[in-house]
Amino acid sequence: SSLDDKIELLREQNKTLEATVQAIFKEWFVNFNFPGATGKMIDSELGKIPEGWRVGKLGDEFDITIGRTPPRLETEWFSDTPTGKKWISIKDMGNSEMYISNTSEYLTNEAVEKFNIPIIPENTTILSFKMTVGKLAITTEEMLSNEAIAHLKIKKNSNFSTEFIYSFLKGLDFNSLGSTSSIVTAINSTMIKALEILIPEAQVMRKFNSVIQPIFSKLKNNNSQIKTLSALRDTLLPKLMKGEVRVK
Repeated sequence: SSLDDKIELLREQNKTLEATVQAIFKEWFVNFNFPGATGKMIDSELGKIPEGWRVGKLGDEFDITIGRTPPRLETEWFSDTPTGKKWISIKDMGNSEMYISNTSEYLTNEAVEKFNIPIIPENTTILSFKMTVGKLAITTEEMLSNEAIAHLKIKKNSNFSTEFIYSFLKGLDFNSLGSTSSIVTAINSTMIKALEILIPEAQVMRKFNSVIQPIFSKLKNNNSQIKTLSALRDTLLPKLMKGEVRVK
């Protein structure tokens, strides 16, 4: 019970932290109330934006890769034990906190090489865009994914950060992107890459990162604690019920 209470407390704290992140992001990049704002605005594809800022395409600003699945009937490429690299499914994303660390399956290193499966670097924002659209997570190590998940890798010398793109995508209404009545068939990787994104001045981005990254660090630490406490609870509970462990 104490472990459950602690886990719930951490999750509630994370909800507050995530709401804080989104509030800061909206204030800076939607309302344009950021440190040093001059009030000078220019016209853009996204309407009025601060002078010196511009609008770009997600596919131009990030190295976007899509996951891959080896032939399912060839079972030698898959494992449910720690062999090779963790392979993320949308279900795994649904079961994870903001930072994803657990997967139900692994792919062998041979599978990665044979099928040229893109490796997702640590601390990369990933996005589901098929079946369940708009789920987000951040990787905690080098990982892999299936073909329903896009990986937004930060380019070398880019001013963008994982924290920025996560916050941007978190506030996006993916239902507005579809051109059909079914969101399942409306979104594809081409549309993801064509998304317009606001590109602030470098100094504004650096200030934002300095404000937001400590909050994400706290979120990551909380996620790690939740994982540890959950594992401890799940190990202790059956032992308590069988009488293998007793509480005085």
